[in-house]
Formats: sequence, C-alpha cells, structure tokens
Amino acid sequence: TAFARSHIMKPDIAVYFRELIRTIREDFAPKLPTAFEQGAAVRFSVLTQAVAEEFDRAAARRIEENNAIRALFLRAAPNIAKPDLAARLQAAGATEEKSLRVRDLDQSNNELRALLLELHAHVETMTDDKARELEEAIWSELVASTQRRILSIGRF
Repeated sequence: TAFARSHIMKPDIAVYFRELIRTIREDFAPKLPTAFEQGAAVRFSVLTQAVAEEFDRAAARRIEENNAIRALFLRAAPNIAKPDLAARLQAAGATEEKSLRVRDLDQSNNELRALLLELHAHVETMTDDKARELEEAIWSELVASTQRRILSIGRF
C-alpha cells in the first residue's frame, strides 16, 4: 500500500493523516456498537481531516499573513504624523521571519496584529483621504486573514 511504502521510505505526515482518517471511518467506526458512537468516530475523523489540512498550510498561511501586514505597515508609515508610531510601523514592516516554526510564526503574527490594531485605532482618528484608503486596506487585510483560516471542510 501507499502507506506501507511511504512509512518505510520516509515519514510523510499527509500519508499518515490519510491513513488515520481512513482507518477511523472504514475500520473503526463501523464496528462500534451504537449509531452515536459511530457518529462520534466519524466526527473525530473530520476533526483529524481539519488538523491535516491546517498542518499542511500552517507555515504558508502565517508567512502570507505576516508579509501582508508588513507591506501594509510600509504603506502606512509615511502617512502617519505620530513619529513614534510611524517609526514602529517602518521597523515592523522591514522585519523578516527568524524561523519557520509555527509557534515562532504565531509569535510574529501576534506582535504584528497588535501593532495593526494600534494603527487601525490611530487611522480612525485621522480625517484625510489617505486615512480612509489605509482604513480600507486594513479592513481588506482583516477579511483576507479570516478567509485564509477557513478550512475546506467549512466551505459550502
């Protein structure tokens, strides 16, 4: 089988997840004594499918989002009259990932999103046309970040 060949040659998480999901649905769930237990096993396989999908895209999604926020900061910085905020936006916009580990990417994301919230609050106090353009760009990124997080099993 593909699972046996992959397991011997090199570890492949995607293959392991597919086999786990197949085993739960085809081997385990049908043998459970009640419909409730069978349904619970199928739900577990769906959750496992979600974990597999998130595992596959975890780093890419975070890098894409972090880079989008950085680009937004570089775009916003010249239009911010508050020197401290403008400098922090410029500095954060120029950063790069130090690691591709998901927990490190999440830490970067948390820091960038905190600054994005601060930028958003500041832009809402501004009255010029550039502020409205920045506000629209911020909302567009917030929508995009939500879309990046949707799992395929949640799309109808």
